[in-house]
Amino acid sequence: MKKLLAILFLIIAVQGIAETVVKGTYETERKRYVELTQTLEKEIFLNYTLPDNKKEIVTYKGVDYDILVSKNDLLEVYNRGRKEPIEDIKNKISYKDKKFDYIHNDFAELIENNKAVVYDRKNDKEINYLIKVKYGNAIYYDNGGGSLYNGYKFYKDKEWTELVLQSDVITQFGVEIHSSIGDNPYNRELTEEEKERIRKYDEKFNEEKELYQRAMQTPDVTQSFSY
Repeated sequence: MKKLLAILFLIIAVQGIAETVVKGTYETERKRYVELTQTLEKEIFLNYTLPDNKKEIVTYKGVDYDILVSKNDLLEVYNRGRKEPIEDIKNKISYKDKKFDYIHNDFAELIENNKAVVYDRKNDKEINYLIKVKYGNAIYYDNGGGSLYNGYKFYKDKEWTELVLQSDVITQFGVEIHSSIGDNPYNRELTEEEKERIRKYDEKFNEEKELYQRAMQTPDVTQSFSY
């Protein structure tokens, strides 16, 4: 399931509801706070019809989901920009096959363009509706340092927050995106430059700081606001 949720390629986004969530957790010697920002980008309605010839279909087999696309469609996006294009591709691709790590992007583009069929194997059911969410997942520590992960994801419904918070490390296309975010900005005195930047560009900072303070008081409770 996590592999399907991690495949998304940004084409044209229509911004929708945005939400910030902060959740505090204790570790052995320090406290950690997960700050998650999410924006509903678009809704995707799937009604694609696959070719009759099964040899012309490529199946991406995830943990719980199968994504089926036309071989010609997949080759078209896969070869785009490649110096040495290929003429054929496997009919079945597993998420465990490291040779196809970056093919997630191509499947995701076809899903966004309604050129794919997605099956939930657990329920033996075709999925006809997905939402696209843009996210940023920052992990802060009270004693300084942290990490930021961001990207785009598919979900089956709009109840995405709980799903995302189940994972400490969120990845895009199955590939880890990481950058240090330095000392916790909510647990130290800001410089004048930082205060000026917040006044100009980041109106949400004070609201997010309030969420962080509430998370300090009740670290096992998820705090959030929408905008």
